[in-house]
Amino acid sequence: MASRLISLGTRVLAIGGTGVGATALYRYQSVLQEESNSSKAELWSFNPSATTADKKQCIIIGGGVVGVTAAYKLASKGHSVVLLEPNLAPGKECSACAAGGMQRSNPTVDKGTWIAVTKSFLPFTRYLFGGAHEPYQFFHIDWLETLSDPFFLRWSATFAKTSLFPSSDQHRLQMEQLSFTNYAVKDMVQMMQDKKDSMAKKSGFNPTGSLSLSYDAVDTKKKKAANPTHGNSLEPSKELEGEDITSIEPSVINQEQKPTKAKFEFETCAASSERFTEELADRCKNDPKLDVKFLYDTRVKAVSTAQGTQRRTVTQVQTNRGVINVKDAQVLIAAGAWTPHIAAMMGLYAPVYPLKGYAMSISAKEALASKTMLKPSDLPSRIVCDKYMFTSRLGDEVRITSIGEFSGWSTSPTKRVEKDFRREAVRQFPLLESFIQDTKVKCGHRPYVSDGILLLGRVQEFDNLLVSCGPGSNGWKLAMGSGSVIEKLVSGETEDQISSELGFDARSFSPAGRVVESPLFAKFCRARWGVSNERESSLLRAKTK
Repeated sequence: MASRLISLGTRVLAIGGTGVGATALYRYQSVLQEESNSSKAELWSFNPSATTADKKQCIIIGGGVVGVTAAYKLASKGHSVVLLEPNLAPGKECSACAAGGMQRSNPTVDKGTWIAVTKSFLPFTRYLFGGAHEPYQFFHIDWLETLSDPFFLRWSATFAKTSLFPSSDQHRLQMEQLSFTNYAVKDMVQMMQDKKDSMAKKSGFNPTGSLSLSYDAVDTKKKKAANPTHGNSLEPSKELEGEDITSIEPSVINQEQKPTKAKFEFETCAASSERFTEELADRCKNDPKLDVKFLYDTRVKAVSTAQGTQRRTVTQVQTNRGVINVKDAQVLIAAGAWTPHIAAMMGLYAPVYPLKGYAMSISAKEALASKTMLKPSDLPSRIVCDKYMFTSRLGDEVRITSIGEFSGWSTSPTKRVEKDFRREAVRQFPLLESFIQDTKVKCGHRPYVSDGILLLGRVQEFDNLLVSCGPGSNGWKLAMGSGSVIEKLVSGETEDQISSELGFDARSFSPAGRVVESPLFAKFCRARWGVSNERESSLLRAKTK
C-alpha cells in the first residue's frame, strides 16, 4: 500500500513538474516571439573614425541618477556615450522617489536586518525574537507575486544566508563600502558647494543636517525593536533631549507623540535626486564638449552575445525602436532594480530585487499660502526621520518617504500600504494632513542587492560588459563615485590602480562571483516575468477605460 502511494505521489509530481515545465516553455516562447516582432532597423551607430586609444564608446542602459551620472563622468573625460531610457525623461522612477539624504553611512545586511524584515512579514514572530508590537509596518510583501517567482526565491535565500551566516569577509566589505561612500558623498557635496556651479540651487541642496527621533513607547523596552535601516556611519552627531530637539527643529513640536531623544547629525546634507539627474542630463545635452546622446522611450528587448576564446562579448542591443550594433563599444547596465531583467537576456543572474518605496512631495510655498494658517516653523527645515519615516526639505519641496515592499516590478502603490503610509505621515506632521491626504503617492524601486554590497565593475564572463547597481537604500548619493569608477574602468585603468588612486578597495564591489552565468534559470525567470508583465498591462488598460 505504501509503495503504491509513493508511486502515485511520484507520478503526480512528475506530471506537475512536466506541466510547470511546459508552461514555462510556452511563456518563454512568447517572450522570444515578442522580441522577434521588434524593429530590426539600426537605431544608432557611433562614428567609428571618432574612436581613438583615449576616446572610447559606451552604451548605457538606464537613465536614472546612476546612468546619467556615469554618462556625465565618461563624457567629461572625452568618451562618446549613448544612453537608453524607457521613460520619456531621465530620473523618473527610483530617482524620482529617493528621500535625498547624503549621509556618509550605509545600512547593513545582517541578523538585525533579517529579523526586522521577518517580523514585518510575520508579526507573530515578535514573540520569538522579542520586542514590542509596532503599530506601523515598514516592510510589506505580496506573497503570491514573490513566492511564485523563482528569482525572488533565489534572491531571498542569498539574503537570508548573508544575514544569518555572513562570510568572514562581510565586515571588511561593509567597511570598504563605507570608505567608498565617504569618497562619493564628498565628490557630490563639492559640486554642490561650488559657488560657480548652479547645481545646489537646481537640486534643492540642504546642508543643515539630519534629526533622527526616538520615542519612549518603543525605545525604552529592554529589547528594542529591530531597525531595518541601522548600519555604519562616519557622520558626527550629538544627542539631544526635550526642548533641545524643538529648538533645533520646531516642526516636531506638533507631533501627537513627542520625541524624547534625538540624534542630530549636523554635517549631513540632502538634495533632490530627480532634479540632480535632470540637471546633469541637461548639461550633457547642451554642452558641446560632452558627447552624449539620449534615446528616450527606448526599452531594451533583447541582447545578443558572441563567444570568444575566453569570454563572451555583447554584440547587439535590440530595443523597441531598433537595434544598436555594439562593435567596439563598452556596455554598462545601470538599470537599477531592472538590472536582473537586462542580465537575464544574456543568461546571467544578478542578485538584485526591487524594494518598492513610497514617496510624496508637498510644495512648502503652496502650503504656506493656503488657508491653513501654517507658519514656516511648522514645516521641516532639514531631514527629520525616525526608524521608518524619512522627511527631507529640498528647497521648496517637502519630500516624505517610507515603506519597503517586496511585490515584483510593479510601480503602482498598493492601496492598503498607501493608506498606512499616509496615516504615518500625518502622525509626524499633523498640520500638513490636508496636503498629505491629497498629494499623489509615487513609487520607485530600490535596487536591493542580496548581500547589501554595491555591484560595481566589470562582469568577468564578458569582455565589454559592466554593471553599476545597488546597494538598495539611499544609493543615489553614490552616483558620483560609481560614475568615476566606471569612467576609469572604461578608460583602461585596473581595479588596483583605481583603489590606489581613490583610497578604497574597488575590488570589494566587483560583480565577480555575484553576477553569474545561469542560462536555464534566466529563461525560467523571463517566462515568469512575462506573466507579470501581461497582468500589469491588463491592469493599466483597465484603468484607462
